[in-house]
Amino acid sequence: MSGLMGMGLVGWIVALVVGFVVGGVFFLSIKAQVGYVLSRKGPPWLVPALMYGRMFFVGAILVVVALELPRENIPAALFAGVIGSLVARILVSRTVKKSGTDG
Repeated sequence: MSGLMGMGLVGWIVALVVGFVVGGVFFLSIKAQVGYVLSRKGPPWLVPALMYGRMFFVGAILVVVALELPRENIPAALFAGVIGSLVARILVSRTVKKSGTDG
């Protein structure tokens, strides 16, 4: 299975789905934060706390991947995760465009 970088089809699908979920949470939280800033609701310390929370979230995902996967599968898993995250980013940006043109 050297053609699939040693992960197999199931591994690639799982990595894509996990990347999509992580990217979706990440980019939806950015969308929510922008809405929060535009509406000026809540305490001012919440916006930086959310930014640091997102950084810790991504860092935790990277640490878990580095510790749990075999060394030869890490590049393929991260590549598939980035692709899944980019797909989530595209979908979130399309929802932002749709909601921006309606309102």
